[in-house]
Amino acid sequence: MNIVGKPIAIEATTIKRLAPTFAAELAGFEITEQSIKKRKRWIYELYLEHKVLVLHDQDLSPRTFAAFGRVFGEPEQHHVIKLRHPDEPTLTYLSNQDELDRNPVMKYSGDGWHSDYSYKLVPASATMLLGIDIPDEGGDTLFADAEAAFEDLPEKMKQHLRTLRVRHQYRWSPDKDDPWARWKYIGQEERDATPEITHPLVRRHPDTGRETLFLQPRVIGSVIGIAEMDEAASNALVDELIAHITSEKFVYRHRWQRHDVVVWDNHCLLHSGTTKTLSEEKVRRLLRLTTMGSAVTPSDPAVGMSRLAPVDENIFGDLRIGC
Repeated sequence: MNIVGKPIAIEATTIKRLAPTFAAELAGFEITEQSIKKRKRWIYELYLEHKVLVLHDQDLSPRTFAAFGRVFGEPEQHHVIKLRHPDEPTLTYLSNQDELDRNPVMKYSGDGWHSDYSYKLVPASATMLLGIDIPDEGGDTLFADAEAAFEDLPEKMKQHLRTLRVRHQYRWSPDKDDPWARWKYIGQEERDATPEITHPLVRRHPDTGRETLFLQPRVIGSVIGIAEMDEAASNALVDELIAHITSEKFVYRHRWQRHDVVVWDNHCLLHSGTTKTLSEEKVRRLLRLTTMGSAVTPSDPAVGMSRLAPVDENIFGDLRIGC
């Protein structure tokens, strides 16, 4: 592990750890189609080691940004069609402004702890953002190291968590009146593309083999609860684990600068935007790219792989709003 704040030189670049267990700034590297081809493997290994990579001063075209994203896997189109970039459909255009033809709720997309596409049978691998319009203050992005958080737990608790599965669904909300509930702004095509699925609570990283908690909060994170556990016990366990993962010692706060590129690993991290508290006078626009992942590998093979939930499974009664 690198010491926080101590730079380590590699060729013409400098790598500086930003948080105790993860996140690093990569300075002196210019993203071009040529440099991508030349240093692809090296960049990917840095990404696996640090989980979050930050690169400043990268004034990229959407095409070059998309090309850099392919270092981390095959880009995947977002299932919410109105979030897609008009010229590069593998890119998502994030904005805290009232953009044409968008539901106002979309201004706050990404606020709240979550892991991208955790509600899919095959969740996302990497996510990458490019700062286009950045306010002078606010609009930070937070990251939490779920891998280090799992390692920090008592062994007895780890053993128990390895036996559990988690129910996910994109549009699910425990409160039908929640103004930020996703089910309010997606159509039938998007609902059909996001059925309920279950994942193992503890997964192994497909590249490193390390164990990590694979869990999100119950609202923005699309988590209904722990499978085969009563609602009160499930809610208590989910809340306890999320509080642990997002405790200060496992969190890195990224304060955006224009033309920042930030890429992170969804296998082992949670992240959250902060635009709900950002004044609309402060304009924040970013480009986003997410890459296709692979099937979730359980830490305990007996738990089984990710799978679609039975259509009649309804452990918590009539709470699956929008189904």
